[in-house]
Order: sequence, then structure tokens, then C-alpha cells
Amino acid sequence: MTTIHASDGYPHESDEASQLRTTTSHVATPEQRFTSAIACLGAAWALSWAEFALTLAIGLPGDASSHPIAASVASRVLVGLLYVCVASRLQWARWLAVVLGIVSVALVAPTLALQWHVFPAGAFVCGVGLVCKFAASLYLLSPMPARLATR
Repeated sequence: MTTIHASDGYPHESDEASQLRTTTSHVATPEQRFTSAIACLGAAWALSWAEFALTLAIGLPGDASSHPIAASVASRVLVGLLYVCVASRLQWARWLAVVLGIVSVALVAPTLALQWHVFPAGAFVCGVGLVCKFAASLYLLSPMPARLATR
């Protein structure tokens, strides 16, 4: 028996197996990645306000007049304006958001264990916000879609 005739005894592959082999993987377009990044940035911004509300709800230690509440509000407003600039597809805002997202994850993530021990709800909100910032940073590292031409 020759090699050519030896394979005749095996059943041929089914149509289902050939379809599985020819499927292509789904690749997200730059517009889909950008939309996901904006959604993640929006979620992170909303979670930062929730974290601020939790901070106010548990009370500020010591003299309340010595705490920088105005600075906390101003920083969240400025970050929100940065995210609006990212949504406007400004390159400098994109890279600044990537750097701030990665730096905040690097600096805050190691403190989550202690925060969880003291205030689990705050640690959960902070952790989810960090995940959103990190995901947005990864999405923004990919090529950005071009701006729409305006007349």
C-alpha cells in the first residue's frame, strides 16, 4: 500500500472543522478603541467623584478647615477638562492622559491593600477607577483615528 492510498481510509474533515480553521479574529478599529478609551476615562472621572463623596461621608480627621477640599474639587475639574481635550483628539492631551494614568496606577495601586484594611468601600472604588485609568491608557497608546474635517 502506498502512502497516497493509506490516507484514503480516513474520513475527510467535516464542513464545521474547515469553517473553524478559516475564521478570522475580530480586530477593533481605531475608532472603537478610541471610544472605549473615552468611556474608560469617563468612568474613572465619575469614580473619582464617588471617591471624593466617600471621603466626605466618612468625615475628615481633625480640623475640617485645614483640609484642601477646594483643591480636591479643582483637581477633578481640571482632569475632566483634560479628558474633554482627549475627546477632542488633541495629541498633547492624549499623551498627558496616558502618562497621568500610568503614573497614578504605579503610585496608588501599592496603597490599595492598606486602604482595603481601613475602608473597603473606598478601596473598591479607587481600585475600579485605577483599572479604568489603566485600560484607557492602554487604549490611548494605540493609533488614534483622524479628526473629522469641519467646514
